[in-house]
Amino acid sequence: MPPVVATGLISVPVPGAWRRLTLIANTNSLAELAEEQVVGRLEELGIPRHHYGLARAVQSWKRALVPPDVALALWLLRECLPAADAWSRRFGMRAEDTGAAIRYIQLSLAAGESSDTDPILLDAAKWLVSTQLADGSIPANLGFGFGEAGTTARVLRLLNRLDEPSLDPALQGMYRYLTEHALRLPNGVGWAYSKVERTVVTGATSHVVLALLENHSSDPLIVEAVRFLLAVQDPSGGWSEVPGFPPTIHNTFNVVRVIKAAKRSGLVEAAVADDALAAAVKWFSGRMRNQHRIRDIAETAFALRLAAELDLLHVKKVELAALRLLQRRRHWLNQSADLYAETEIVALALLECSRALDGSDQLCASWTWRWALPALPPPFLSNGNYLHDLLYSVMRTRWWVRAVDRFVSTSLVERFLGLLLGTIAALGIVDDYVTSVFVGLQKDARGIVTISVITLLLLTWITVKVSWSSSVLRALRNSVGPLGVAGLLTWIFYAPAPFFPPLLAFIGLRWLIIDIVAFTTNSSGLFDRMLSR
Repeated sequence: MPPVVATGLISVPVPGAWRRLTLIANTNSLAELAEEQVVGRLEELGIPRHHYGLARAVQSWKRALVPPDVALALWLLRECLPAADAWSRRFGMRAEDTGAAIRYIQLSLAAGESSDTDPILLDAAKWLVSTQLADGSIPANLGFGFGEAGTTARVLRLLNRLDEPSLDPALQGMYRYLTEHALRLPNGVGWAYSKVERTVVTGATSHVVLALLENHSSDPLIVEAVRFLLAVQDPSGGWSEVPGFPPTIHNTFNVVRVIKAAKRSGLVEAAVADDALAAAVKWFSGRMRNQHRIRDIAETAFALRLAAELDLLHVKKVELAALRLLQRRRHWLNQSADLYAETEIVALALLECSRALDGSDQLCASWTWRWALPALPPPFLSNGNYLHDLLYSVMRTRWWVRAVDRFVSTSLVERFLGLLLGTIAALGIVDDYVTSVFVGLQKDARGIVTISVITLLLLTWITVKVSWSSSVLRALRNSVGPLGVAGLLTWIFYAPAPFFPPLLAFIGLRWLIIDIVAFTTNSSGLFDRMLSR
Protein backbone atom coordinates (compact mmCIF):
# COMPACT_ATOMS: atom_id res chain seq x y z
CA MET A 1 0.00 0.00 0.00
CA PRO A 2 1.24 3.55 -0.69
CA PRO A 3 2.12 5.78 2.26
CA VAL A 4 -0.69 7.81 3.79
CA VAL A 5 1.68 10.79 3.89
CA ALA A 6 3.54 10.66 0.57
CA THR A 7 7.13 11.84 0.69
CA GLY A 8 10.24 11.52 -1.40
CA LEU A 9 8.33 12.35 -4.57
CA ILE A 10 9.89 15.70 -5.36
CA SER A 11 13.33 15.38 -6.85
CA VAL A 12 13.24 18.23 -9.30
CA PRO A 13 16.31 20.28 -10.19
CA VAL A 14 14.26 22.70 -12.29
CA PRO A 15 14.30 26.29 -10.95
CA GLY A 16 11.17 27.36 -9.10
CA ALA A 17 9.99 23.81 -8.36
CA TRP A 18 9.33 24.66 -4.71
CA ARG A 19 7.39 27.79 -5.59
CA ARG A 20 5.19 25.75 -7.93
CA LEU A 21 4.61 23.27 -5.15
CA THR A 22 3.45 26.09 -2.87
CA LEU A 23 1.05 27.27 -5.58
CA ILE A 24 -0.38 23.76 -5.80
CA ALA A 25 -0.61 23.46 -2.02
CA ASN A 26 -2.45 26.77 -1.72
CA THR A 27 -5.09 25.65 -4.22
CA ASN A 28 -7.75 24.55 -1.76
CA SER A 29 -9.78 22.63 -4.31
CA LEU A 30 -6.87 20.56 -5.57
CA ALA A 31 -7.67 17.58 -3.34
CA GLU A 32 -11.04 17.22 -5.07
CA LEU A 33 -9.73 17.45 -8.64
CA ALA A 34 -9.68 14.41 -10.89
CA GLU A 35 -6.32 13.17 -12.13
CA GLU A 36 -6.62 14.70 -15.58
CA GLN A 37 -7.58 18.04 -14.05
CA VAL A 38 -4.55 17.94 -11.78
CA VAL A 39 -2.25 17.27 -14.72
CA GLY A 40 -3.83 20.18 -16.56
CA ARG A 41 -3.27 22.45 -13.56
CA LEU A 42 0.38 21.40 -13.45
CA GLU A 43 0.84 22.31 -17.10
CA GLU A 44 -0.86 25.63 -16.45
CA LEU A 45 1.80 26.30 -13.79
CA GLY A 46 4.57 25.27 -16.14
CA ILE A 47 5.37 21.96 -14.42
CA PRO A 48 6.20 18.96 -16.65
CA ARG A 49 3.82 16.00 -16.40
CA HIS A 50 6.52 13.71 -15.00
CA HIS A 51 6.46 15.92 -11.89
CA TYR A 52 2.93 14.81 -11.08
CA GLY A 53 4.42 13.58 -7.79
CA LEU A 54 4.29 17.19 -6.62
CA ALA A 55 0.51 17.22 -6.67
CA ARG A 56 0.25 13.66 -5.42
CA ALA A 57 2.32 14.47 -2.37
CA VAL A 58 0.31 17.57 -1.50
CA GLN A 59 -2.98 15.75 -2.02
CA SER A 60 -1.91 12.98 0.36
CA TRP A 61 -0.98 15.55 3.02
CA LYS A 62 -4.35 17.23 2.76
CA ARG A 63 -6.28 13.97 2.80
CA ALA A 64 -4.39 12.80 5.91
CA LEU A 65 -4.89 16.22 7.59
CA VAL A 66 -1.14 16.44 8.10
CA PRO A 67 0.31 19.97 8.05
CA PRO A 68 3.07 20.47 5.45
CA ASP A 69 5.77 21.08 8.06
CA VAL A 70 4.95 17.71 9.64
CA ALA A 71 5.01 16.00 6.24
CA LEU A 72 8.37 17.59 5.48
CA ALA A 73 9.72 16.34 8.81
CA LEU A 74 8.56 12.81 7.94
CA TRP A 75 10.23 13.22 4.57
CA LEU A 76 13.54 14.21 6.18
CA LEU A 77 13.33 11.39 8.70
CA ARG A 78 12.61 8.76 6.06
CA GLU A 79 15.69 9.87 4.17
CA CYS A 80 18.01 10.24 7.15
CA LEU A 81 17.09 7.50 9.61
CA PRO A 82 17.35 4.40 7.38
CA ALA A 83 20.60 5.74 5.91
CA ALA A 84 22.10 6.31 9.33
CA ASP A 85 23.89 3.60 11.29
CA ALA A 86 21.19 1.87 13.30
CA TRP A 87 18.74 4.75 13.63
CA SER A 88 21.02 7.46 14.92
CA ARG A 89 19.64 10.77 16.08
CA ARG A 90 22.35 12.50 14.04
CA PHE A 91 22.55 11.79 10.32
CA GLY A 92 25.62 9.77 9.42
CA MET A 93 26.65 9.06 13.01
CA ARG A 94 26.60 5.87 15.07
CA ALA A 95 23.47 5.28 17.14
CA GLU A 96 23.90 6.02 20.82
CA ASP A 97 20.31 5.67 22.01
CA THR A 98 16.90 4.38 20.98
CA GLY A 99 15.08 7.72 21.08
CA ALA A 100 15.07 8.54 17.36
CA ALA A 101 13.46 5.22 16.38
CA ILE A 102 10.87 5.43 19.18
CA ARG A 103 9.77 8.92 18.33
CA TYR A 104 9.70 8.16 14.59
CA ILE A 105 7.20 5.34 15.22
CA GLN A 106 5.17 7.68 17.42
CA LEU A 107 5.08 10.39 14.74
CA SER A 108 4.33 8.00 11.90
CA LEU A 109 1.43 6.36 13.75
CA ALA A 110 0.06 9.75 14.77
CA ALA A 111 0.08 10.78 11.10
CA GLY A 112 -2.09 7.78 10.25
CA GLU A 113 0.55 5.41 8.91
CA SER A 114 0.74 1.68 9.58
CA SER A 115 3.27 -1.08 8.96
CA ASP A 116 1.53 -1.64 5.61
CA THR A 117 1.89 1.95 4.42
CA ASP A 118 5.09 3.24 5.99
CA PRO A 119 8.10 1.57 4.34
CA ILE A 120 10.37 1.89 7.37
CA LEU A 121 7.97 1.68 10.30
CA LEU A 122 8.39 -2.06 10.85
CA ASP A 123 12.14 -1.77 10.36
CA ALA A 124 12.26 0.70 13.23
CA ALA A 125 10.20 -1.62 15.42
CA LYS A 126 12.41 -4.62 14.68
CA TRP A 127 15.54 -2.60 15.38
CA LEU A 128 14.14 -1.59 18.78
CA VAL A 129 13.34 -5.22 19.58
CA SER A 130 16.91 -6.12 18.63
CA THR A 131 18.12 -3.85 21.45
CA GLN A 132 15.96 -5.62 24.04
CA LEU A 133 17.92 -6.99 27.00
CA ALA A 134 17.56 -10.40 28.62
CA ASP A 135 15.30 -9.05 31.39
CA GLY A 136 12.84 -7.75 28.77
CA SER A 137 13.71 -4.07 29.09
CA ILE A 138 14.67 -1.62 26.34
CA PRO A 139 17.70 0.59 26.99
CA ALA A 140 17.52 4.33 26.53
CA ASN A 141 21.27 4.57 25.93
CA LEU A 142 23.03 1.76 24.12
CA GLY A 143 26.07 0.04 25.55
CA PHE A 144 25.39 0.43 29.28
CA GLY A 145 23.70 -2.93 29.87
CA PHE A 146 20.64 -1.57 31.69
CA GLY A 147 17.13 -1.03 30.41
CA GLU A 148 15.04 2.02 31.28
CA ALA A 149 11.46 1.77 32.53
CA GLY A 150 10.16 4.82 30.67
CA THR A 151 11.80 3.75 27.41
CA THR A 152 10.46 0.21 27.78
CA ALA A 153 6.96 1.55 28.40
CA ARG A 154 7.12 3.84 25.35
CA VAL A 155 8.19 0.97 23.11
CA LEU A 156 5.55 -1.36 24.58
CA ARG A 157 2.82 1.19 23.98
CA LEU A 158 3.83 1.93 20.38
CA LEU A 159 4.60 -1.62 19.26
CA ASN A 160 1.28 -2.84 20.60
CA ARG A 161 -0.39 -0.47 18.14
CA LEU A 162 1.38 -2.11 15.20
CA ASP A 163 -0.54 -5.37 15.78
CA GLU A 164 2.39 -7.41 14.50
CA PRO A 165 2.26 -11.04 15.82
CA SER A 166 6.02 -11.51 15.43
CA LEU A 167 6.56 -8.85 18.09
CA ASP A 168 4.39 -10.53 20.76
CA PRO A 169 7.20 -12.38 22.62
CA ALA A 170 9.18 -9.16 22.94
CA LEU A 171 6.10 -7.27 24.15
CA GLN A 172 5.42 -9.88 26.81
CA GLY A 173 8.97 -9.48 28.07
CA MET A 174 8.54 -5.71 28.29
CA TYR A 175 5.29 -6.04 30.25
CA ARG A 176 6.89 -8.52 32.63
CA TYR A 177 9.84 -6.20 33.24
CA LEU A 178 7.58 -3.24 34.07
CA THR A 179 5.35 -5.13 36.48
CA GLU A 180 8.27 -6.76 38.27
CA HIS A 181 10.16 -3.52 38.89
CA ALA A 182 7.44 -1.28 40.30
CA LEU A 183 8.55 0.39 43.55
CA ARG A 184 6.11 0.49 46.44
CA LEU A 185 5.69 3.88 48.13
CA PRO A 186 3.58 5.20 51.02
CA ASN A 187 1.44 7.15 48.51
CA GLY A 188 1.25 4.54 45.74
CA VAL A 189 3.68 2.93 43.30
CA GLY A 190 6.17 4.36 40.83
CA TRP A 191 9.13 3.48 38.68
CA ALA A 192 12.77 4.52 38.71
CA TYR A 193 14.89 4.89 35.60
CA SER A 194 16.31 1.38 35.84
CA LYS A 195 16.25 -1.65 38.12
CA VAL A 196 19.49 -0.61 39.83
CA GLU A 197 18.07 2.76 40.94
CA ARG A 198 15.59 3.50 43.71
CA THR A 199 14.62 7.11 42.98
CA VAL A 200 11.07 7.17 41.63
CA VAL A 201 10.57 9.64 38.77
CA THR A 202 7.33 10.99 37.35
CA GLY A 203 8.46 10.68 33.72
CA ALA A 204 9.02 6.92 33.73
CA THR A 205 5.95 6.40 35.93
CA SER A 206 3.75 8.35 33.51
CA HIS A 207 4.98 6.38 30.50
CA VAL A 208 4.39 3.07 32.26
CA VAL A 209 0.85 4.02 33.30
CA LEU A 210 -0.04 5.03 29.73
CA ALA A 211 1.30 1.73 28.37
CA LEU A 212 -0.62 -0.29 30.95
CA LEU A 213 -3.81 1.70 30.44
CA GLU A 214 -3.84 1.00 26.71
CA ASN A 215 -3.20 -2.74 26.88
CA HIS A 216 -3.55 -3.96 30.49
CA SER A 217 -6.20 -1.63 31.90
CA SER A 218 -7.16 -4.03 34.69
CA ASP A 219 -3.68 -4.08 36.22
CA PRO A 220 -3.95 -2.88 39.85
CA LEU A 221 -0.65 -1.03 39.51
CA ILE A 222 -2.38 1.65 37.41
CA VAL A 223 -4.58 3.00 40.19
CA GLU A 224 -1.69 3.05 42.64
CA ALA A 225 0.58 4.83 40.17
CA VAL A 226 -2.07 7.48 39.42
CA ARG A 227 -2.48 8.02 43.17
CA PHE A 228 1.26 8.62 43.45
CA LEU A 229 1.28 11.11 40.56
CA LEU A 230 -1.60 13.09 42.06
CA ALA A 231 0.10 13.12 45.44
CA VAL A 232 3.38 14.58 44.16
CA GLN A 233 1.85 17.52 42.28
CA ASP A 234 3.74 20.67 43.18
CA PRO A 235 1.75 23.32 45.09
CA SER A 236 2.24 25.60 42.07
CA GLY A 237 0.33 23.12 39.89
CA GLY A 238 3.10 21.51 37.84
CA TRP A 239 5.16 18.34 38.17
CA SER A 240 8.90 17.77 38.35
CA GLU A 241 10.90 14.67 37.45
CA VAL A 242 11.75 14.07 41.11
CA PRO A 243 9.18 15.34 43.64
CA GLY A 244 10.36 18.39 45.55
CA PHE A 245 12.24 20.02 42.68
CA PRO A 246 10.94 22.85 40.45
CA PRO A 247 8.25 21.71 37.99
CA THR A 248 9.09 21.42 34.29
CA ILE A 249 6.95 21.60 31.18
CA HIS A 250 7.73 18.15 29.80
CA ASN A 251 7.11 16.39 33.12
CA THR A 252 3.85 18.26 33.58
CA PHE A 253 2.83 17.21 30.06
CA ASN A 254 3.56 13.54 30.83
CA VAL A 255 1.49 13.54 34.01
CA VAL A 256 -1.40 15.55 32.52
CA ARG A 257 -1.78 12.91 29.80
CA VAL A 258 -2.01 10.21 32.46
CA ILE A 259 -4.61 12.06 34.54
CA LYS A 260 -6.81 12.71 31.51
CA ALA A 261 -6.54 9.07 30.40
CA ALA A 262 -7.31 7.83 33.92
CA LYS A 263 -10.32 10.15 34.10
CA ARG A 264 -11.66 8.81 30.81
CA SER A 265 -11.20 5.25 32.07
CA GLY A 266 -12.98 6.00 35.36
CA LEU A 267 -9.90 5.14 37.43
CA VAL A 268 -9.87 8.50 39.19
CA GLU A 269 -12.73 10.66 40.42
CA ALA A 270 -13.65 13.40 37.95
CA ALA A 271 -13.55 16.09 40.64
CA VAL A 272 -10.04 15.07 41.73
CA ALA A 273 -8.77 15.00 38.17
CA ASP A 274 -10.40 18.35 37.36
CA ASP A 275 -8.79 20.01 40.37
CA ALA A 276 -5.36 18.72 39.39
CA LEU A 277 -5.81 19.83 35.78
CA ALA A 278 -7.06 23.26 36.84
CA ALA A 279 -3.94 23.72 38.95
CA ALA A 280 -1.82 22.64 35.97
CA VAL A 281 -3.56 25.21 33.77
CA LYS A 282 -2.79 27.94 36.30
CA TRP A 283 0.87 26.90 36.49
CA PHE A 284 1.27 26.64 32.71
CA SER A 285 -0.40 29.99 32.11
CA GLY A 286 2.14 31.56 34.41
CA ARG A 287 4.98 29.94 32.47
CA MET A 288 3.61 31.21 29.17
CA ARG A 289 3.50 34.75 30.54
CA ASN A 290 7.28 34.44 30.85
CA GLN A 291 8.00 33.05 27.39
CA HIS A 292 11.52 34.42 27.43
CA ARG A 293 12.38 31.55 29.75
CA ILE A 294 11.34 29.00 27.09
CA ARG A 295 14.17 29.13 24.56
CA ASP A 296 14.93 25.52 23.77
CA ILE A 297 13.27 23.96 20.70
CA ALA A 298 12.29 20.80 22.56
CA GLU A 299 10.88 22.72 25.54
CA THR A 300 8.81 24.92 23.20
CA ALA A 301 7.50 21.80 21.47
CA PHE A 302 6.49 20.26 24.80
CA ALA A 303 4.81 23.55 25.73
CA LEU A 304 2.65 23.24 22.60
CA ARG A 305 1.82 19.62 23.39
CA LEU A 306 0.86 20.59 26.94
CA ALA A 307 -1.28 23.45 25.64
CA ALA A 308 -3.14 20.99 23.42
CA GLU A 309 -3.77 18.67 26.38
CA LEU A 310 -5.00 21.55 28.56
CA ASP A 311 -7.21 23.04 25.81
CA LEU A 312 -5.21 26.27 25.74
CA LEU A 313 -4.49 26.51 22.02
CA HIS A 314 -6.72 29.57 21.81
CA VAL A 315 -4.23 31.53 23.93
CA LYS A 316 -2.38 33.96 21.69
CA LYS A 317 0.98 33.36 23.33
CA VAL A 318 0.70 29.65 22.58
CA GLU A 319 0.17 30.38 18.90
CA LEU A 320 3.11 32.79 18.95
CA ALA A 321 5.27 30.03 20.44
CA ALA A 322 4.30 27.79 17.51
CA LEU A 323 5.16 30.52 15.04
CA ARG A 324 8.57 30.90 16.68
CA LEU A 325 9.20 27.24 15.99
CA LEU A 326 8.28 27.70 12.35
CA GLN A 327 10.68 30.62 12.11
CA ARG A 328 13.43 28.15 13.02
CA ARG A 329 12.37 25.48 10.53
CA ARG A 330 15.65 25.86 8.63
CA HIS A 331 17.26 24.49 11.79
CA TRP A 332 15.03 21.52 12.58
CA LEU A 333 14.28 20.63 8.94
CA ASN A 334 17.96 20.15 8.34
CA GLN A 335 20.00 16.97 8.03
CA SER A 336 22.38 18.34 10.65
CA ALA A 337 19.59 18.69 13.22
CA ASP A 338 19.13 16.47 16.25
CA LEU A 339 16.41 14.28 14.73
CA TYR A 340 15.11 13.19 18.14
CA ALA A 341 15.27 16.37 20.22
CA GLU A 342 14.43 18.79 17.39
CA THR A 343 12.92 17.41 14.18
CA GLU A 344 10.71 14.67 15.60
CA ILE A 345 9.48 16.48 18.70
CA VAL A 346 8.57 19.64 16.77
CA ALA A 347 6.70 17.65 14.12
CA LEU A 348 4.87 15.70 16.81
CA ALA A 349 3.90 18.89 18.64
CA LEU A 350 2.59 20.55 15.47
CA LEU A 351 0.64 17.45 14.52
CA GLU A 352 -0.96 17.09 17.95
CA CYS A 353 -1.91 20.77 17.97
CA SER A 354 -3.37 20.49 14.48
CA ARG A 355 -5.44 17.44 15.41
CA ALA A 356 -6.71 19.18 18.54
CA LEU A 357 -7.70 22.21 16.45
CA ASP A 358 -9.43 20.03 13.85
CA GLY A 359 -11.42 18.33 16.57
CA SER A 360 -12.63 21.59 18.11
CA ASP A 361 -15.65 23.47 16.75
CA GLN A 362 -14.51 26.69 18.39
CA LEU A 363 -10.90 26.56 17.15
CA CYS A 364 -11.35 25.13 13.67
CA ALA A 365 -10.59 28.52 12.11
CA SER A 366 -7.50 29.15 14.23
CA TRP A 367 -3.90 28.62 13.26
CA THR A 368 -4.74 28.68 9.53
CA TRP A 369 -1.06 29.31 8.75
CA ARG A 370 -0.28 25.70 9.61
CA TRP A 371 -1.54 24.56 6.18
CA ALA A 372 0.77 26.84 4.16
CA LEU A 373 4.06 25.57 2.80
CA PRO A 374 7.14 27.55 3.79
CA ALA A 375 8.10 30.21 1.28
CA LEU A 376 11.60 28.70 0.94
CA PRO A 377 12.37 25.00 0.63
CA PRO A 378 13.82 23.36 3.73
CA PRO A 379 17.59 22.81 3.63
CA PHE A 380 17.38 19.08 2.88
CA LEU A 381 15.35 19.83 -0.28
CA SER A 382 17.37 22.83 -1.43
CA ASN A 383 18.72 21.72 -4.79
CA GLY A 384 19.01 25.10 -6.43
CA ASN A 385 20.22 28.64 -5.95
CA TYR A 386 19.28 30.10 -2.57
CA LEU A 387 19.08 33.60 -4.02
CA HIS A 388 16.67 32.37 -6.67
CA ASP A 389 14.57 30.70 -3.96
CA LEU A 390 14.34 34.10 -2.27
CA LEU A 391 13.13 35.67 -5.51
CA TYR A 392 10.51 32.98 -6.01
CA SER A 393 9.26 33.51 -2.44
CA VAL A 394 8.55 37.24 -2.89
CA MET A 395 5.05 36.74 -4.31
CA ARG A 396 2.65 33.79 -4.40
CA THR A 397 1.32 34.41 -7.92
CA ARG A 398 1.82 32.56 -11.20
CA TRP A 399 2.89 35.60 -13.21
CA TRP A 400 5.68 36.28 -10.72
CA VAL A 401 6.89 32.68 -10.94
CA ARG A 402 7.02 32.94 -14.72
CA ALA A 403 8.85 36.29 -14.50
CA VAL A 404 11.46 34.82 -12.18
CA ASP A 405 11.70 31.81 -14.52
CA ARG A 406 12.81 34.14 -17.30
CA PHE A 407 15.20 35.92 -14.97
CA VAL A 408 16.74 32.63 -13.85
CA SER A 409 17.00 31.26 -17.40
CA THR A 410 19.13 34.25 -18.45
CA SER A 411 21.53 33.72 -15.50
CA LEU A 412 21.65 37.47 -14.92
CA VAL A 413 22.80 37.13 -11.31
CA GLU A 414 25.67 34.82 -12.19
CA ARG A 415 26.68 37.05 -15.11
CA PHE A 416 26.67 40.15 -12.96
CA LEU A 417 28.75 38.49 -10.26
CA GLY A 418 31.18 37.21 -12.88
CA LEU A 419 31.59 40.74 -14.24
CA LEU A 420 32.03 42.05 -10.72
CA LEU A 421 34.79 39.56 -9.98
CA GLY A 422 36.45 40.34 -13.32
CA THR A 423 36.26 44.07 -12.59
CA ILE A 424 37.95 43.58 -9.23
CA ALA A 425 40.67 41.53 -10.90
CA ALA A 426 41.18 44.23 -13.57
CA LEU A 427 41.47 46.95 -10.93
CA GLY A 428 44.11 44.92 -9.16
CA ILE A 429 46.17 44.02 -12.25
CA VAL A 430 46.04 47.37 -14.08
CA ASP A 431 47.65 49.22 -11.19
CA ASP A 432 49.61 52.48 -11.02
CA TYR A 433 52.74 50.91 -12.49
CA VAL A 434 50.89 49.48 -15.53
CA THR A 435 49.11 52.82 -15.94
CA SER A 436 52.40 54.75 -15.96
CA VAL A 437 53.83 52.37 -18.58
CA PHE A 438 50.78 52.56 -20.87
CA VAL A 439 50.53 56.36 -20.61
CA GLY A 440 54.09 56.57 -21.98
CA LEU A 441 53.29 54.54 -25.11
CA GLN A 442 53.87 56.31 -28.42
CA LYS A 443 53.16 55.54 -32.07
CA ASP A 444 56.44 53.73 -32.32
CA ALA A 445 57.57 50.12 -32.46
CA ARG A 446 57.02 49.64 -28.71
CA GLY A 447 53.45 50.96 -28.84
CA ILE A 448 52.53 48.96 -31.95
CA VAL A 449 53.97 45.76 -30.47
CA THR A 450 52.01 46.30 -27.24
CA ILE A 451 48.73 46.76 -29.13
CA SER A 452 49.52 43.77 -31.33
CA VAL A 453 50.19 41.49 -28.35
CA ILE A 454 46.97 42.54 -26.60
CA THR A 455 45.01 42.06 -29.84
CA LEU A 456 46.55 38.61 -30.36
CA LEU A 457 45.65 37.61 -26.83
CA LEU A 458 42.07 38.81 -27.33
CA LEU A 459 41.71 36.89 -30.59
CA THR A 460 43.15 33.77 -28.98
CA TRP A 461 40.77 34.08 -26.06
CA ILE A 462 37.76 34.60 -28.32
CA THR A 463 38.82 31.54 -30.32
CA VAL A 464 38.85 29.51 -27.09
CA LYS A 465 35.33 30.78 -26.27
CA VAL A 466 34.11 29.92 -29.77
CA SER A 467 35.41 26.38 -29.46
CA TRP A 468 33.70 26.01 -26.10
CA SER A 469 30.33 27.49 -27.15
CA SER A 470 30.42 26.24 -30.78
CA SER A 471 29.11 29.60 -31.93
CA VAL A 472 31.02 32.73 -32.99
CA LEU A 473 27.97 34.91 -32.42
CA ARG A 474 27.40 33.58 -28.89
CA ALA A 475 31.06 34.02 -27.99
CA LEU A 476 31.09 37.62 -29.22
CA ARG A 477 27.77 38.40 -27.55
CA ASN A 478 29.10 37.18 -24.20
CA SER A 479 32.09 39.50 -24.58
CA VAL A 480 30.00 42.65 -25.03
CA GLY A 481 29.44 43.07 -21.28
CA PRO A 482 33.14 42.84 -20.37
CA LEU A 483 33.98 45.28 -23.19
CA GLY A 484 31.47 47.79 -21.84
CA VAL A 485 32.84 47.49 -18.30
CA ALA A 486 36.42 47.88 -19.60
CA GLY A 487 35.45 51.06 -21.45
CA LEU A 488 33.67 52.40 -18.35
CA LEU A 489 36.70 51.75 -16.15
CA THR A 490 38.99 53.47 -18.64
CA TRP A 491 36.67 56.50 -18.66
CA ILE A 492 36.43 56.62 -14.85
CA PHE A 493 40.18 56.23 -14.34
CA TYR A 494 41.02 58.50 -17.27
CA ALA A 495 44.69 59.29 -17.79
CA PRO A 496 45.49 62.18 -20.17
CA ALA A 497 46.89 60.40 -23.20
CA PRO A 498 46.13 59.88 -26.91
CA PHE A 499 43.56 57.24 -27.85
CA PHE A 500 46.18 55.29 -29.79
CA PRO A 501 47.97 53.50 -28.45
CA PRO A 502 47.62 54.25 -24.65
CA LEU A 503 43.81 54.31 -24.17
CA LEU A 504 43.28 51.47 -26.62
CA ALA A 505 45.82 49.39 -24.67
CA PHE A 506 43.99 50.18 -21.42
CA ILE A 507 40.63 49.08 -22.86
CA GLY A 508 42.05 45.94 -24.50
CA LEU A 509 43.88 44.71 -21.41
CA ARG A 510 40.97 45.36 -19.07
CA TRP A 511 38.57 43.74 -21.54
CA LEU A 512 40.75 40.63 -21.68
CA ILE A 513 41.05 40.34 -17.90
CA ILE A 514 37.34 40.92 -17.18
CA ASP A 515 36.19 38.57 -19.95
CA ILE A 516 38.49 35.71 -18.88
CA VAL A 517 37.56 35.96 -15.20
CA ALA A 518 33.81 36.37 -15.80
CA PHE A 519 33.57 33.57 -18.36
CA THR A 520 35.67 31.16 -16.30
CA THR A 521 33.73 31.69 -13.08
CA ASN A 522 30.36 31.34 -14.81
CA SER A 523 31.38 28.27 -16.80
CA SER A 524 32.79 26.52 -13.73
CA GLY A 525 29.56 27.06 -11.76
CA LEU A 526 31.48 28.78 -8.98
CA PHE A 527 28.61 31.07 -8.01
CA ASP A 528 26.08 28.24 -8.07
CA ARG A 529 28.04 26.64 -5.25
CA MET A 530 28.57 29.93 -3.44
CA LEU A 531 24.93 30.97 -3.60
CA SER A 532 23.36 27.61 -2.78
CA ARG A 533 22.17 27.10 0.78
